Amino acid sequence: MILTELKIHCLRNILSAHLVLNPRFNFIAGPNGSGKTSILEALYLLSCGHSFRSREIAPIISKQHTMLTVFAKARNEETISIQKSSSNPTQIKLNNQFCSSTSQVAYALPCQVIYSDVFQIIDAGAAVRRSLLDWGLFHVKHNYLGVWKEYKKVLKQRNALLKTHAAYNQFVPWDKQLSKLANEIHILRHEYFGQWVDSFEKVLDKLSDISCSISYYKGWDRKKSGKSLDAILADSFVTDNHKQYTQYGPHQADIHIESNDTKAKNILSRGQQKIILMALKFAQADLLDKECLYLIDDLAAELDEAHQCSVLNYLAESKGQYIITSTSLVDADSIITPDQISQFLIQKGQVV
Repeated sequence: MILTELKIHCLRNILSAHLVLNPRFNFIAGPNGSGKTSILEALYLLSCGHSFRSREIAPIISKQHTMLTVFAKARNEETISIQKSSSNPTQIKLNNQFCSSTSQVAYALPCQVIYSDVFQIIDAGAAVRRSLLDWGLFHVKHNYLGVWKEYKKVLKQRNALLKTHAAYNQFVPWDKQLSKLANEIHILRHEYFGQWVDSFEKVLDKLSDISCSISYYKGWDRKKSGKSLDAILADSFVTDNHKQYTQYGPHQADIHIESNDTKAKNILSRGQQKIILMALKFAQADLLDKECLYLIDDLAAELDEAHQCSVLNYLAESKGQYIITSTSLVDADSIITPDQISQFLIQKGQVV
């Protein structure tokens, strides 16, 4: 879904804004605190139903107001909107029809954000890296979400049983179900990851000469002994019972990011890490069957001029729509044809 029009009402310091978007590149410039990131936040709300800055509703609604709305129209006349209130349930519409789940709009508007917290992919725990893997699977393997939800239901039941300190024989049926679903998830993840690695290497090669490799750990059998998950759960039952949670399974999967056989976060600069993380996200767009909306906050942060140019050069040759913020207007005419660029200025929540 390529967006052509965006309307925002009462989101943070933006009381009202109307942007006619370019189907390719949209640069939004303004001083710190002017509302640049809030525009990205509005677009992310349309795709995910929540903000990438806060899961709470109150902080994102303008002061002295009780409700925010975001509306967008696409190139093919499709529409998408969201209304969030401090007192009523969130309402999301796709083509004027209410959505029962955020997955409906997520499928319709694939969206990736590159924000200041992007470094958490390297710095934080496995859950953040796993969510990036799952984002790709959600959009590429459409049966993945159902299997993953079923796995989490069984996992929840097993963890609840662990809290009762029940005998092991009561866990056998749950462990067999977990193992079956875990194998289905692993097959889907492993196939997608192989495609992702190939795409990532090609993208990174165009962005930089940094050496980086990524590998996938499925969440159990780290030594690759060939043991099934139910056998590993049997072996770890005593410690699971003591800790009262399941230590092994797809919910513990991870992506390892290394440079020259060393953890990337230990040897690479922040700028190098950002390029790698951008390459990971850009590579996922190549695997989609539709165009992706990319929200890039403060492109220049941590990147030297050469890497900024390499990013813009890559994006100019790639499919997708890009909303990019910066503190000053971006001179990209030598890289991107002028008809593919729209520039916006924002000051104190007012868009020019």
